[in-house]
Amino acid sequence: MASHSRTYFLALILTVFSVMSVNAFPFSKSNVESYSFVDEIRVSIMNHLDLDAVSVSSRTGSMTVMTDSESFSIRNSESVSLVRRNDRVELKIGGKKISSPFVTIVSPPGGSFDVQVNNRSNIRTYTGSLEVGVQDRSTDLDIVNRVPLEDYVASVVGAEYGLDDLEGAKAMAVVVRTYALHALQSGKNVSDGESFQVYRGLSHSNEASRQAARSTAGQILTHDSSLIEAVYSASNGGHTAANHSVWGTTPKPYLRARKDPFDAKVSPHKKWKWSVDTRKLKKVFSDIYGFEVTDILISDTSDDGRVTDVRLRGNGGSRNITGSSFRATIARSFNETSLKSTYFKMRKSGGSYDFDGHGFGHGVGLSQWGAHGMALDGRSYFEILEFYYAGSQIEQSPASGLEAPGVEINVLTQSGNSEQTGSWTSNPRRASHSDRGDKAPTERDSKASENSEATKPETSDSRESEKRTGRKRKSRIGW
Repeated sequence: MASHSRTYFLALILTVFSVMSVNAFPFSKSNVESYSFVDEIRVSIMNHLDLDAVSVSSRTGSMTVMTDSESFSIRNSESVSLVRRNDRVELKIGGKKISSPFVTIVSPPGGSFDVQVNNRSNIRTYTGSLEVGVQDRSTDLDIVNRVPLEDYVASVVGAEYGLDDLEGAKAMAVVVRTYALHALQSGKNVSDGESFQVYRGLSHSNEASRQAARSTAGQILTHDSSLIEAVYSASNGGHTAANHSVWGTTPKPYLRARKDPFDAKVSPHKKWKWSVDTRKLKKVFSDIYGFEVTDILISDTSDDGRVTDVRLRGNGGSRNITGSSFRATIARSFNETSLKSTYFKMRKSGGSYDFDGHGFGHGVGLSQWGAHGMALDGRSYFEILEFYYAGSQIEQSPASGLEAPGVEINVLTQSGNSEQTGSWTSNPRRASHSDRGDKAPTERDSKASENSEATKPETSDSRESEKRTGRKRKSRIGW
C-alpha cells in the first residue's frame, strides 16, 4: 500500500469537486442546442440486493480510495472491503480499518474494477468511480457508479438488446442515451434495474454494443428542440401503440400507432396464448379490490387493438380498471410471461379465461424485435429510428466533438389514411432471418422481453393493488 501523500490528496479533492459539478443537469428545456452535454452519469447500482457489505478490487492498475479524512492508493493485487456500521461505512484495507460517512473509489483513466457483493460468487466489473454511503432508514449501503456515458450506453445495449445485428444495436444506443438523459433532465434518478434500464457494467457490453455506442456517440433524439421520451419494448406484435392509449398520458406526436411488418415478421412473440382457471383469476381481483368478483369483461379497446379498460363485476359492486393495471396484477399474481401485453382478446371457455395476444411489453416506441427485423432487411439505424419515432430528429451533441448534421425524421403517413402505414416494402434480396439460418434469440437474449420497456409513473390502480395486498410492488419498466 502506498503511503499517504498530502499533495496527491489535495489534487484528488480538486478532481472530486470538478466531477461533482456535473450533478446539476445543464439541459435547457426550450433549446436543445444550448445545453452542455454530460459525458458521464451517476447510476445507483445493486439497490435491489442486500448490500451490507461489498468488496472492490482493481482489474487494471492501482485504485485511489478516499474517505472524509484521508486517501490511499492500492495496487491491483489488493482489495477493499466496505461494511455498513450504523450510519457510517467501515473500510478495510489489509489489517487497517477506517470509519467514514462516505468512501469514494476512483479507477485510473481507462481502468476498471470488480465489485463483489456479500462474498457471493457473482462479480460485476465497472469503469469510472464508485461513491459508497449509507441509505436513510435502511440497513444497506448506497452505491453509485459514476460512469462514462458511452460505457453506460454500451452496457445497457448489451443487456437490453442482445440481438446479433449492428444497425439495430446502433438504434438502441441512440434510444438508450436519449432515455437516460431525458430522465436526468426530468429530475429522475438513474438506477441499474428493470424499473429503468438494465445496467450491469462491463460484463454485459459486447463488441456490437461497444461499436454501436462509439459510432453513435453523442447522438440523441429530439422533438421541437427537446429530448424525446424514447420509450421502447420487446415486441409490439405487429402494431405499435400510441402512448395515450396505453397509459392515458398526453399524446406525443412521435409515439403514434401504426402497423409494423418488421416485428410481425421475426418476433417470437407475434402471437401467444394463455389460459387461467376462472376461479383463480376472480379470487386475485376479489382479494385486491375488496368485493367478490363474479365476472371479468373487456369494456374498451384502443384503435390499435390494445385493451384500455377492464370491467370487474361482482356481488358487492363493480369497478373499471385500466388494461395496464389488469396486466400488471396478473404478472404479479402469476408470472411475468403470462399476459405478455395488453394487445389481446379474452373469452370464457368452460372453467377458464382464454387469452389470445400479440407482442411482449407495452408496444410504445421502438420494438426491439422490430428493429432487429428492419436490420435484417438491410435498413440503417436512421431508418429504424425514423420508423419508430416519426417526426423527431437525430441530433449530434455540440460537446461530443463531432459535426454530423441533424437528421430529420419525417412523419411517414399516406394521404387520406389516419393510420400511419408508411410505404415500407421488404426487399427479398436483402438478408432475412431464415436466409441467414440464424436461430431466433433465446428469451434471455430478447429480454428484449420486458426488461426493456419504458418507465411509466405508477397508476392509482396499481397503488391501490399494493395497498390492499400488502405486497411491495416490484416496478417493471413499462407498467
